[in-house]
Amino acid sequence: MVDIRRSREEMVSKLQETVCSVMFEKKNNEIRQMHCTLNTELAPWILATKGKGKSVNESVISVWDIESKGWRSFRVSSVLQFDILGETAK
Repeated sequence: MVDIRRSREEMVSKLQETVCSVMFEKKNNEIRQMHCTLNTELAPWILATKGKGKSVNESVISVWDIESKGWRSFRVSSVLQFDILGETAK
């Protein structure tokens, strides 16, 4: 069987380039889809809300949710689908 999941590094790299769609399973077993990015050119308000820094949890990725206009996170192991949208932020 081929593992089609993306690595954490690959997902972070794509999120830094563009907007991506991530479908993942939340801790309460609910399925959520989110359009998100880490690209400050697409979502310049990221810089204005950037925190003071906290330790990095390698099992979680924190992203800017384009639709909610806020920071959200998801567990790498919970990702069901990761698509590169290439859209501009709204």
